[in-house]
Amino acid sequence: MEIYAKKIPAGDKLLEHKVAYALLEQVVGMTFEMPLPEIARGEHGKPYFPAYPKMHFNLSHSSGLAVCGIGESPLGVDVEAVRLLRERVLLRSFSTAEQELVEKSPYPDEMFFRLWTLKESYVKALGIGISYPLQTVCFSLEGDAVVTNLSGYQFRCYQVDAFVIACCTISALSETLPESVWLL
Repeated sequence: MEIYAKKIPAGDKLLEHKVAYALLEQVVGMTFEMPLPEIARGEHGKPYFPAYPKMHFNLSHSSGLAVCGIGESPLGVDVEAVRLLRERVLLRSFSTAEQELVEKSPYPDEMFFRLWTLKESYVKALGIGISYPLQTVCFSLEGDAVVTNLSGYQFRCYQVDAFVIACCTISALSETLPESVWLL
């Protein structure tokens, strides 16, 4: 699995979306030396390549950065610009232990978005969206290690400038998560 990112002008969601798909096209060309295959969407909207069932990807973008993860097993990626945390989301979507972790952190906004992107990457790997009861998935961080109550998945967090990126993949398929993000 590899993760790529590209800086883009912030503020235009349509442009961010277009750049994310252009990044996917660039990554597919670099990695597989082929044009971008036809993209279809699953039941809950997750994009995939129907002609290449063993080629998985996921996209995300946030206020100035587009991210593309690509690999051989189902995966999810999420990126967020670190900004003021959202108290309502913290109370609604985080476990009590996660709420305490955020509140006790010297950098609560950053901790909030680290945990949030981990949750998002998980539901994106599943392909089900945020209808999942997010407070039932619990994360904590021990240095660079991500600790969770989920088994069968691998997680990693990255920092790129003022952005937090998280990725998730199914560990049973033994794909290794990258140590860093490739900035294109």
